[in-house]
Amino acid sequence: MIRTTRAVLATAVPSTALALSLVFASAAVAPEAVTAPETTATAAPVPVPVASASASPTALPWPSSATRSGRGSDATTACCAVPPPTSTPAADASPADDSADGSPAENDSPDGASPAATPAPESPERVPEQQDAGGVDVGVTIDPPTAPGALSMTVADSSATLVESGSTPLRRQFIGALPTVTVTDTRDSAQSPATSGWYVLGSASDFTGASGRTIGAEHLGWTPELRGTGDAVSAGPHVAGTLDGGPGLSDAVLLSAADDSPAASGSWSATAALLLGTEPTVAAGGYRSTLTLSLFE
Repeated sequence: MIRTTRAVLATAVPSTALALSLVFASAAVAPEAVTAPETTATAAPVPVPVASASASPTALPWPSSATRSGRGSDATTACCAVPPPTSTPAADASPADDSADGSPAENDSPDGASPAATPAPESPERVPEQQDAGGVDVGVTIDPPTAPGALSMTVADSSATLVESGSTPLRRQFIGALPTVTVTDTRDSAQSPATSGWYVLGSASDFTGASGRTIGAEHLGWTPELRGTGDAVSAGPHVAGTLDGGPGLSDAVLLSAADDSPAASGSWSATAALLLGTEPTVAAGGYRSTLTLSLFE
């Protein structure tokens, strides 16, 4: 009889209802497992209904097998008419928050503990995007240093012209003037050596003509001349050209300060008379030479 009831219930109700039906059917077979209601001194005994064909069965939460099949059965009615137990083991009741199909609800955790809160996803770090770009020109002008000073040289002009003057049948002669050369010393005498010598040297290159002919640099001489006065500063010696028995302009001194002269700040200038002597058979035409001036200390 119990097997028939289980078979009918298994096909008529969901799994959760089926578990409850099996508990009540087991209670009908083993009534001693049902806990009797507690009595008190003033309460009247509770009559226990006797299962019979004419007794009204206790209403059940599911249709009986007789109702489903349409046939009456005293045995089935007696089985299912047992009064419900006063208490039901807590383990037989499904949790109130279970879902309809018997599976744990979403907020249930396997061990009964409250589920940990899921952290909100972090938004990805924003990468800056360049929208525009521009350029700025940066310039600077750096002036020559004014301290602690320097020893420098300047030349008033960049060229000199020679013209023919004093020629004879034995030689031809051309004269001119060297542009003024100025030496300036702005060094602090306290930071300079006790003595400070310097000098300006001049060297000429060969004169070259348009036709390719040349006049050697040894044909050019000069006579330096100091402009103004200067303590311990002097013009260089006269240098003659080769026709006058001299070596010509090659490392010739134009202006100098003696090596043992006391260091002093100041400015000194000099010039020189230029003289070019050639043979009378020199080829006609224009000639050019470079006279290099150098300041040494």
